Formats: sequence, C-alpha cells, structure tokens
Amino acid sequence: QGHRMVSMHASEYDLAHKVLALLGHGNVPTGLAPGAAVGPVQIHIGLWYAICIVLLGLICVMVHFSARPKASDCEDQPISALAPLVVTWIVISGGLTWVNKLIFAPEANGGLGFPFVTLLMLWHMILAVVFTNIIRFLAPQLMPAAAKNQVTLQMYMKNIAPIGVCLAGALTLSNAAYVYISVGYIQMVKSCTSTIVYVVAVLVGQEIFSLRCGASLFLICGGVALSSFGELDFNIVGFGLQFTATFIEAVRLIVLKALVSSGGIQLDAMSGLYYYAPTCLVAILVPFSMHVEGAIPWDRVWALHPVLLASGLIAFALHLTILVFLRHASSTTYAATGILKDVILIASTSAYYSHPVTGLQGAGYCVSLVGLNLFNRAKDMNAQWAKQRKREEARESTPILQKGKDQV
Repeated sequence: QGHRMVSMHASEYDLAHKVLALLGHGNVPTGLAPGAAVGPVQIHIGLWYAICIVLLGLICVMVHFSARPKASDCEDQPISALAPLVVTWIVISGGLTWVNKLIFAPEANGGLGFPFVTLLMLWHMILAVVFTNIIRFLAPQLMPAAAKNQVTLQMYMKNIAPIGVCLAGALTLSNAAYVYISVGYIQMVKSCTSTIVYVVAVLVGQEIFSLRCGASLFLICGGVALSSFGELDFNIVGFGLQFTATFIEAVRLIVLKALVSSGGIQLDAMSGLYYYAPTCLVAILVPFSMHVEGAIPWDRVWALHPVLLASGLIAFALHLTILVFLRHASSTTYAATGILKDVILIASTSAYYSHPVTGLQGAGYCVSLVGLNLFNRAKDMNAQWAKQRKREEARESTPILQKGKDQV
C-alpha cells in the first residue's frame, strides 16, 4: 500500500508539491489516517518543533523592537528601509493562512484533514492570553492602558465585550470559510471589506455618501462579482461564511469608531489584545461547547500538536509584527504590502492545491484593486475638503476687529 501511495503522489504532484506535502504530512508514502496515533507526523516532528522555536525567537525580537524607542521620528519610512520587516510580515501573515489551510484541507487535497475551526481559534486565544500576561509582567510599557488598570467592569462591558465578541465571530467564520473555498477566492472576497464598512457607516450616519466613493465601491463590487463567476469550485456555504465574517468585521470597526468618538476608553494595540483575547476565548467557547463541528478526535489533536502549536505561535507573532510595522510605516504602505502579500498567497496556494486562477478571476481581482485605490483616494480628498471647510469656517467666525480693553 505504501508503494502505491508513493506512485500516486509522484503522479499528482511536482517537486514543489512534494516538499510542501512532506512538511504537512511528515511522510508522503503512508499518509495520515483519521484514527492514527502519532503516525507520519512523528517523522518530521522535529521540523515543526524547529519552526516553533524560530517563532518563539521572532516573538522575543518583536517584543524587543516594540519596547525600544524609535530611532527615527519619521512615521512613514520607505519600503526599502523596512525591507526586513516587510518580508517578515509577508512571511508571517501568509504563513498563518498557509498553515491553517493545511490543517483544514482534506487529505486528498494535500491537507491534514482536521477541519475543527473553533478548536484552533480557541487555542489561538489561549496562547494570546498567556503571552499578553507574560508581556504585561515583563514589559508593562508595551501596554500602558492595561498596566495602569484603567479598565473598570462597566468600561469592559460597554467598550470591550461587544468588540471582542465581534472579533471572535469574524475570526471563526473567516477561518471556517477555508474548509469550503480556496484561499485565492477568499482573498478576492476580502477586497470588498472597505465597501461593507463604508455602506454600514453611511447607514448609521458615521459617513456622508459621496458620489466618488460610490463609483469606486461599484468597481470593487463588480470585481468581486467577476471573481465569483470565474471561481471554478464556487461554494455558497463558503462564500456565505466569508461574507458574514466580513460584515461582522465591518460592524466591529464601526462600533470601535463610535466608542472612540464618544470618548470611550482608548486602548493601545497590545492592551487591546490583552483584553480582547479572553473575551474572544469565552465567546468561542459557546460554539465549541455545543460541538457544532462534531466530536473532536483528541488522538488526532495529539498527533498534530506541533502543527497546532506552530499555528498559534504564528498568530501571536503576527499581532506583534503588525504592531512594529505600523510604528514605522503608514497605513498606505501597510495596505500596499498587503496587496503584494495577497498576490503571493493566491499564486502559491493555487499552485499547491492545483486550483488554477481563471482569467475572469484575475480580471475581477484587478478591477477590485483599481476600485480600492480610487476609493482610498476619494476618502483622502473628502478628508482634505472637510479640513479646508473647517479652516474657512474658523476664519469666518473670527471677528475682524476684536475689542480691546480701552475700546468703548
């Protein structure tokens, strides 16, 4: 049987596929049976442990860079000066998607066949709680809001709990979509996040509708529609999960903006993770305790524990990497490198999982990127016009001649 599987893999995968499959399965010839104890992962368990050690080192480095004062006052350094950080962010962000997809994907498609999303998200939150508490103890300057104990129970229930619940829902549903649809298509659907955020903001009165923004959003939606029509393995369940996750994320951002605008507590990034992680953990416990994904094979959990550990460490390293990245680069630079990361992710996962990107999908994704660029420009122009109107109103409201002390 082992020889038959060797010949099967040799015929189905090229050299790149074999290397990635070897990383995921540990032993290509024997495969990983659903009820296996440690099985083939045991052969390459050292490789996954080595990856975990590297990730722990990266976390320590990112904590050090976060605690260290900035060497330059420039908040938007060029990408060339941030090349090591950009490469690290792309590898970590793309690596998290790669590992999670590898865990969820069926064995027949080159994955590990472990589609238990709530368990994985629960594990991510447990690690986040542990690491944020360690950082608070060792480097409290990284989370000033948490270190000063500014959050009361009332503040928590009003400002943190709703956002944490939305974050838990968005993370769980977005990762569940990987079970049903391809990584490339998910990245294409995510390009409409700005559209949903803007529409919801207009509906609740946070934004004023602009024709320029509306036209660019029409392009984004058209691009996503083209990508959907070009998807070879379109799945309505996967699309519904990803779209719902995107909508919940939009609601989270709207609620967060409303709380900040109303004078609610303003958390720094690390303090936010310190408070949101336990909230997400409790929220994810609800579907986990209901066994919505069926009975969990705990022997498989132990067999895959080095991969699950790596996934959790990558998730926390990503939070720290983004924190360091945004300290040295603007949101525009962050968005630009995000597009590069998405292109690499789409190309690599399409090659490994033998899921080609059709011409219609490529055209749709390009249309969405053009619409997203126009939308950002329209938003910047609207912000500049708003500032100019405020300055003009301030000048008009200032009296030309002010009464002096001796003026009658």
